Amino acid sequence: MYVKIPFESTIEFKSNIAEITKMSLEHDYNISDGLVLGNFYISGEYRPHEVSINTEPFKYTLPFTVEIREDIERDSLEFNIEDFSYDIVDKNNLKVNIEYSLKGEERVKEEVVEENKEEEKEELFERVNENELNSELEFIDEFLNQEEISKNEEEIKEEVKDEKEVVEEDEERISEESEKTIMDTIKDSDDTFVTYNVHIVKESETLESIATFYKVPSSLISEYNNIDTLAIGDKVIIPSLDE
Repeated sequence: MYVKIPFESTIEFKSNIAEITKMSLEHDYNISDGLVLGNFYISGEYRPHEVSINTEPFKYTLPFTVEIREDIERDSLEFNIEDFSYDIVDKNNLKVNIEYSLKGEERVKEEVVEENKEEEKEELFERVNENELNSELEFIDEFLNQEEISKNEEEIKEEVKDEKEVVEEDEERISEESEKTIMDTIKDSDDTFVTYNVHIVKESETLESIATFYKVPSSLISEYNNIDTLAIGDKVIIPSLDE
C-alpha cells in the first residue's frame, strides 16, 4: 500500500502578516486502534508591518487523523512529508498545504486449511471395515455407501465423537493463535514516532546558518539533502537529533 494524502488548514494570526521570515514544519504521530493520530507543528517568525524590522514568533499545532486498512501490517508503516507550501491570505490568515504519504505492507491472510471430505470418507471406511458392523450410523451415512459394520454401535459413536472433539479443539486453537498474532502486531506498533523539520530557505541564509538555527551539524543536513547551492524558496529537510 502506498497513498498520498493532502492536508490543508488556515491559521488565523492575532495581527497582520506582512512577511513570513522563517517557517518550520515538524510532526509526530502514533498508531492506535486502526488509526494514525498525529500533529503538524507550524512555527517560525513574521513581520507584522512592511516597514518594521522587528519580527514576532509564532507556533501552531494542527492535528490530523488517518484510518488504516485492517490488512496493513502496523509495524511496516512509513510516514513521509512529500510537499509543504503556504500563502498569506486576508492579511492575518496563513494558509498551509501539506502533502504526506503512508506506505505499508499488506498482511498475508491466514487461512485454515479444511480437511478433504473424500479423505475423511476413506479413513472412516478403513476404521469401520475392520469390525464389520451390521448396523449403520446415521451421522456418518454421508461418508459411507451402505457398508456393513460389525463393531458395536456405541463404540463407533464414541470414536467418531472423540474425532469430532479433536477437530473442534484444533480449530479453536488455530483461531486463538491467529487472533493473538494480529493483536500482538497492533500492540507492537502503538509507540512508533517520527520527527523532522522542513525548512524553506530565505534570503541570505546559508547551510551553516540553517545548521546553527536548528542546532545540528551541517554535515548531517547534507546527508539528507542533495545540496550544491542554496536558493531562496528551496526546501531543506532537517533531521531531529532528539530521541
